[in-house]
Amino acid sequence: MSGPRGTKLVARREPAPWVESLVGQLLALLASLLIALVAGALIVIAYGESPLVVYGAILRFSFGSRTGVGYVLAIATPLIFSALAVALCFKGGMFNIGVEGQYLVAMVTATWAALELDVLPGGLHVAVVLAFAMLGGMAWAAVPAILKVRTGAHEVVTTIMMNGIAISLLSWALNGPLRFTNAPEGQNVDLRSDPFPPTALVGDLGKLFGVSRGAHLSWLLLLGIALAVAVWFLIRRMRLGYEARAVGQAPGSARAGGISIGAVQIKLFLISGALAGLTGMQQILADRGYLPQNYVSQLGFTGIAVAFLGQNHPIGIVFAAILWAILARGESALQLETDVPREFVIILQGILIMTVVIVYQVTHRRLRRRELGRAAIGEQDAAEPAPVGAVG
Repeated sequence: MSGPRGTKLVARREPAPWVESLVGQLLALLASLLIALVAGALIVIAYGESPLVVYGAILRFSFGSRTGVGYVLAIATPLIFSALAVALCFKGGMFNIGVEGQYLVAMVTATWAALELDVLPGGLHVAVVLAFAMLGGMAWAAVPAILKVRTGAHEVVTTIMMNGIAISLLSWALNGPLRFTNAPEGQNVDLRSDPFPPTALVGDLGKLFGVSRGAHLSWLLLLGIALAVAVWFLIRRMRLGYEARAVGQAPGSARAGGISIGAVQIKLFLISGALAGLTGMQQILADRGYLPQNYVSQLGFTGIAVAFLGQNHPIGIVFAAILWAILARGESALQLETDVPREFVIILQGILIMTVVIVYQVTHRRLRRRELGRAAIGEQDAAEPAPVGAVG
């Protein structure tokens, strides 16, 4: 490209859109975290404590030892599955509030497989147990999916109702077919299932890195990371992912383009249910070794917060789950080393979610305006006539 008197003009290369988007998201996350930490510091000061002491205690409990890191990763493991389940449906314009019920039912089906299929060898047995967990989650997710497609029932209403049914179903199972066979007569204090055989349990990952067994860091963490990569590949590189994004962003255009919206929604819900089914496996296959009555609840709803924190990006969800786990681990630090109540962590988590949502929206709008500006300049340049004598 030549300018006046034969001088060459070199056009400035703009960064690729995905690079600019990624940098913008990282800066938005750092800005959100900084704002949340400053707001939290003001609360700590108002309470009469030092922010450095409080934040130092949280970081020390999370990263001060290998076991502390193991606890953080173990807490993050079920949140990865839960948030991925929420994010996948969200890509298709749906809100799966039923992850809570889906993983409760999955714990029932996985428990049955662990106790009844104990003739299988070790590696195969645990794989079958995980498969039954995914099938249980899929079966429970299929009901609101079909109701949405066939009757138009909103998935938020139906999944919330299904959560309540799932709780009752799990209670019935623990009082009936999955009841602890050696429980004392006339007592329901130890309401639980029989212990799982060793072949049904997930291996300890922490022993490879010197992490205490008490952290219960298992191979499920690597499965969660692998599934996050698989979900990213599905969304960005597969036909179903393209159709899901089209349905979520412009359902009218997707229908006009020949995409079956109902089929896409059912597929997304089924895959989401399979991911949700793995949420409770950390507790029963790595932590307890049986299905307890006092199972960990609210993981499905926490997954919604983690999905928002990770902006529904599969890879971002992994880091968001770890960040959430650091704050959750910090509750113990506050109780043992400071006078700040544990509720401070809940407040900090809420502030972090709000700041992430706000900052990300502002960043997204700025990037969108820049893209529209570039498109307008490109159209203007294309419309201008070429100079006389210009060589193409």
